[in-house]
Amino acid sequence: MLEIDLPLVVLTAMVFLALIAILNPLLYKPMLKFIDERNASIKSDEESTSKNANDLSVHEKEIENIILNARAEANKIRQDALNAAKDSAFKEAEAKRAEFEADYNSFLNSLSAQKEQLKADLVANLPELKSALNSKLARI
Repeated sequence: MLEIDLPLVVLTAMVFLALIAILNPLLYKPMLKFIDERNASIKSDEESTSKNANDLSVHEKEIENIILNARAEANKIRQDALNAAKDSAFKEAEAKRAEFEADYNSFLNSLSAQKEQLKADLVANLPELKSALNSKLARI
């Protein structure tokens, strides 16, 4: 059956303990140190990422404010340009209206002068017209 050899068990236990004693400083402690450093690095990276996310939200708000201010300023500039264009067009229209009114008034004055001239010509030619009319009537 199964025999247990005590010196072999003791020798195996001693080799096992010696192996643990040798591997502990050479393998396990450096591996645990590496794992701890890696965990610390991961935690540091997570904190940095969280800080960057917070900074990003602050910068996003600043960007939104800048964009809103730029849009408001652009709207103001556009409105000022529209108002200036309207004023310019209104002034040009008023100038044209005044010019047309002056032309119309000079035309009316000219027409009135021509009317007076025609009246004066008719009055001057009235005796001739009367005699021509009387001669025509006499022939009829």
